[in-house]
Amino acid sequence: MWYHKFLNTYKAGISHEFLLYFNIRDMVDNCRSIERYIYDEFIKQRGFAIVAFYDISKGLTFFDVSMEREFHKITSNGAVNLLNSLPSKLFPYIDMALKNTKMALFIDHVDKIIPSGDLGSLSMEERIDLIWLCEWSNDAKISSVGSCIFMMADNLEEVNSEVLKSAYRVEPVLVELPDEEERKKYIKYLVEQKNIKMDISIDEFAKLSSGLSKKAIKDIKLKAESENVAISFDFIKEKKHSILKKEYGDVLEFIYPVIGFDDVGGMEKAKNYLIKNIVEPIRAGDLRRVPMGILLCGPSGTGKTLLVNALAKSSGFNCVKIDMARILGQYVGESEKNFKKCLLGAQSQEPVIVFVDEIDTAFRRGDGSDSGVSRNIFSEFLQFTSNTNNRGKIIFIAATNRPDLLDPALKRAGRFDKKIPILLPEEEERAEIFKIMIKKFGFETDIEDFLPFAKKTENYTGAEIETVVRKAYEIANEDNVEGTVLTATVLNEAISRCRPSTQQVEFMTMLAINECDDKDLLPDKYKGFLDERNSVAIGKEQ
Repeated sequence: MWYHKFLNTYKAGISHEFLLYFNIRDMVDNCRSIERYIYDEFIKQRGFAIVAFYDISKGLTFFDVSMEREFHKITSNGAVNLLNSLPSKLFPYIDMALKNTKMALFIDHVDKIIPSGDLGSLSMEERIDLIWLCEWSNDAKISSVGSCIFMMADNLEEVNSEVLKSAYRVEPVLVELPDEEERKKYIKYLVEQKNIKMDISIDEFAKLSSGLSKKAIKDIKLKAESENVAISFDFIKEKKHSILKKEYGDVLEFIYPVIGFDDVGGMEKAKNYLIKNIVEPIRAGDLRRVPMGILLCGPSGTGKTLLVNALAKSSGFNCVKIDMARILGQYVGESEKNFKKCLLGAQSQEPVIVFVDEIDTAFRRGDGSDSGVSRNIFSEFLQFTSNTNNRGKIIFIAATNRPDLLDPALKRAGRFDKKIPILLPEEEERAEIFKIMIKKFGFETDIEDFLPFAKKTENYTGAEIETVVRKAYEIANEDNVEGTVLTATVLNEAISRCRPSTQQVEFMTMLAINECDDKDLLPDKYKGFLDERNSVAIGKEQ
């Protein structure tokens, strides 16, 4: 919990100035704000003489009148007419109080006082404020008196990074969203407080509300009451999507899959691996088998994205997609800030699948032509994906048809430590895909055995078989006959008109096979390639 991190750091004498960020507007328990919680649990017990609050819109205010009088006494009434002034006018007097009595100072919206950006872009006012906030962290007099400073911001990346440099002793503290157990306790409190109509259990509500603050959970409850409906799975899903889209929709794409593994034709080895090493272990609480990340390699159209959707549906995990087009901005520091927000948003959804499509183009070290933006984002991504605390909670899955273009640092064990080839479907798999596609679109057919059509569609991807099925329906409706049935004649005609795009398919297939490091994940006909590769590698070593 963030409070324990703050308290331990303060008690150890490491710092007396803290930057609390992220979920700072939420209730800490059932009803207390973060300021009230710190006051009740920390300040009240330690005899602070002054508790003050500052933000640039409201100026300087105090917990009670006696504390305001004490402040004016220490500052010889020099700030009596300056309480609503800019920080540069007021901070010298606050400095006097911090050094001469035990004072707790809360500075809200600090990102508006010292915004992100290089020092040259700051106004004179912002530079002065930055100096005050930095120097307070190193001031021995403030430390000896026992004063404490709490700066607060919603997004750490919007605060000037100078204040977090090692030369200063400002300690950043992440205030996280409530975990499942905290959400469960809070929902129970809401239910006991007032009889609420619910079509789901408290445990189900707690699971479904992952990624939401307590305030957002309360809003769902209030909206259900105002609309006079019961809180249900669909109601939570709709309201949650609205909340998350508003909060993170500018940097993340939220995926709500409707298909499971039964709706995906072929890819049996990949599906079996995901079930045995992700779905079942997580449900059983055995996270040791769960890989940190998975790289899906293979030609375009073979169903890599479809497989991710099916995994999300089958595991019950949340699923988000990182889209770099949403993250890259035109202003200095904007891209890095957006990416930090993107990762925090993804983390807030745990347990979550984070999907990156075409990762070979999304993350690269860069060559300096973009002022280091690509390098900074790449470095942040490497650090995040290698955090072992996320194992079984955040599963990174990336897709690529050019694994040879990926930076080796991304592919090492401990990041994307399992490479799964997703190749062209075999004959029986193609027959299954035909059957699933016709069922998916609700087309009528009198065909019972699709193997003859599978034999005619060698080298077709799953996406190309879907094109054939849709073409068959198009042909069947050429005469505008109602109740059209997809017959063998119609399907054969569609196959004759739709040819596979074989461009680079063989090349991409071999890239995927070469990338694979687990023979069990390869189709039988390709296992020899892995043996040959190993023999060549051993020969080179000798």
